[in-house]
Amino acid sequence: MRTRVINPSVFLKVAQAVEKLSKVCLLKFIPEKIHFIVITDMEGGGVQVWSQINASSMFVDYRVESAHENEIYLEIQLEYLLRALKSCIGSLDVNMKLTKRDGLPTLSFTIANQSRTGKEVLLTQDIPIKVLTPNQMETIKEPLVPEPQVHIMMPPLLSVRTIVERMRNISDHVIVSANMNGEFTLRVESEAVQVETFYKSLINPELDLSQVDASRQPSLNRDPENFAFARIDIRNFIKFLHSYHVSPSNVVCCIIEDHALVLYVYVGGNNPNQDQYGVLTYYVPVKHL
Repeated sequence: MRTRVINPSVFLKVAQAVEKLSKVCLLKFIPEKIHFIVITDMEGGGVQVWSQINASSMFVDYRVESAHENEIYLEIQLEYLLRALKSCIGSLDVNMKLTKRDGLPTLSFTIANQSRTGKEVLLTQDIPIKVLTPNQMETIKEPLVPEPQVHIMMPPLLSVRTIVERMRNISDHVIVSANMNGEFTLRVESEAVQVETFYKSLINPELDLSQVDASRQPSLNRDPENFAFARIDIRNFIKFLHSYHVSPSNVVCCIIEDHALVLYVYVGGNNPNQDQYGVLTYYVPVKHL
């Protein structure tokens, strides 16, 4: 695998978003996309992230070749990846390749900068990685979840994060609720106090009925005024809110009662007419009383 990195800021922002969840990330390279995967134990209360970013939004001359259908799986320490990507910002040119150093697999960045005298200066940053086999990846599967009772566009994440950071002083859990009438609430409670923040006039995205069975969509077969609820660990919710790093174009919150909160963070370009770069999908398990 080798490529020229033309948009290191997108690469960096996605890495910064998932770094709040785990020190280790799985990278899956395929010819058209790159996947960032963070695996934790959902049954044990952890969050999972499954994201896919269009390779064309970050790379040119992108080549992925392997004996397994041109798919490459890497396990990488995010601390080292972030350090390398920060060095790429503002550089003249960046090339990335999968290679070996002293017989060990390495993700290598060659970064070209210009000195004060105008000469080109090359910096190489080598990140030790672990290459996973297809058999190892066979055991790693994206969670299967039921259809949501409610799906709604979230308010700006930075404003939500400010509110939730204050709420964490009251409770270890936050109750997220919404309906199909554009209403969204966040509530925390303790023996002494209850605090609720209410949003209205939000958008409930329409489903493409040509792609789904309407009879199996709970969101289409309920009173729009009825709220669906998910009680989750407030620390997990704050970790998700760090996805503001990617400057999302849209964030869709799906409430699956008694199961999970699924959040789709769409990464877009600076130009409103530009295609989406990709999406980060967060799976946050509910906390039962």
